[in-house]
Amino acid sequence: MRKTLCVSIALAVLSAAASAQPLDGRKMVVQGGETDAVGSPISISCAGAVPDATVQVVDVKGKHAFPATVRGDALVFIPDEVKAKKKRTYTVKVLDEPRPPLVVIEKDAEGDALAVTVNGEPFTTYHYSNDNKKPFLWPVYAEGGATITRNWPMGEDKYKSTDHVHHKSIWTSYGDLNGADCWSEGGDSGFQHTDEVAFGSGDAYGWIQAKNTWQGKDHKPVIAEEREYRFYAGPAGARMFDLAVTFTAAYGTVKFADTKEGGILAYRIRPEIQATYNNKEEKKVMRKGVMTNVNGSGGGVWGKPSPWTDYSGDIEGVGVRGLAAFDHPDNLRYPTTWHFRDYGLNGANCFGLSHFTNKKENGDYTLEEGQSLTFKYRVIIHSGDVNEAHVAERYNDYANPPEAAWAD
Repeated sequence: MRKTLCVSIALAVLSAAASAQPLDGRKMVVQGGETDAVGSPISISCAGAVPDATVQVVDVKGKHAFPATVRGDALVFIPDEVKAKKKRTYTVKVLDEPRPPLVVIEKDAEGDALAVTVNGEPFTTYHYSNDNKKPFLWPVYAEGGATITRNWPMGEDKYKSTDHVHHKSIWTSYGDLNGADCWSEGGDSGFQHTDEVAFGSGDAYGWIQAKNTWQGKDHKPVIAEEREYRFYAGPAGARMFDLAVTFTAAYGTVKFADTKEGGILAYRIRPEIQATYNNKEEKKVMRKGVMTNVNGSGGGVWGKPSPWTDYSGDIEGVGVRGLAAFDHPDNLRYPTTWHFRDYGLNGANCFGLSHFTNKKENGDYTLEEGQSLTFKYRVIIHSGDVNEAHVAERYNDYANPPEAAWAD
């Protein structure tokens, strides 16, 4: 028993020493999954000092260099393609001098907001002022400079859509936490107070990390929440970010009560892409949006479990654009149900089961004091429809990414 323990400790020390080796010149082998992966971020452990230089990962066979971000104990890079069930060898290259990062996150001079730029083009802005009832991403640009989400109430849309003032572009919220309403924004609603924000730029991805306290209308804390956005250096026709949200019951036990009014990841699509209108003023606007989940397009997508959803349609003068949202297999009650509405709303909500199943199920969930619960999602802002953007295939990349290991 003692000999086995000593061997285990020795192997752990050797493993740690190996991962802490200098990065420049190190080789890794990437194993493809069951399907071809295109533009899929790959992560590998690399404990040690972060080099003060630009890092690339080079395909030994093809001599193509791919962007990488080294942060904490992980190197993340984005190859163009990894073939299914095939192995590819790569070499890490640390450049002599740093270059401007491909994904830039910087503080907005006008207030509590962080602007995200990808390959020199604006992608989105994270607004976290405590003058708002919750943080949100807006505007969110698709290829061609058109916004993919609704601009109101922060800005104006060509076609008016002024219902549900709390539907602010892309956000995270829930409607019943120990009775506190952190979904709507009326007089009785709660708040998400931003406590800390950190951010950084990079080549494979830039990141925003925020710590928030969700409060009731009386401003008493209900639950602690920490989120991280990773914005990747993808092409304009497939802009992508990951969201991780961790709730911690830091102020006592919390009940996520069964309500349809919630979305740990939620968005409101721009008016032209809605599948129908929501008020009399909108009747004059022809809606061209298509709602799709894993079972297909059309009706019957509201309140249905699905590993992914897509909302896409034609924008005049721009072309077909869409937003694909992915649920991670590690999430609670995977695949999640979606509060997926034909007037433009979509939210990942695994708690509102009684509403989605005609009261056959109850979605109440209790998080005991001191415990944490994490949700992970991916969003792709794409050109083309759900098939042209290969949304189902890109979901496979997310759920089963290629795996990397050091060759030495």
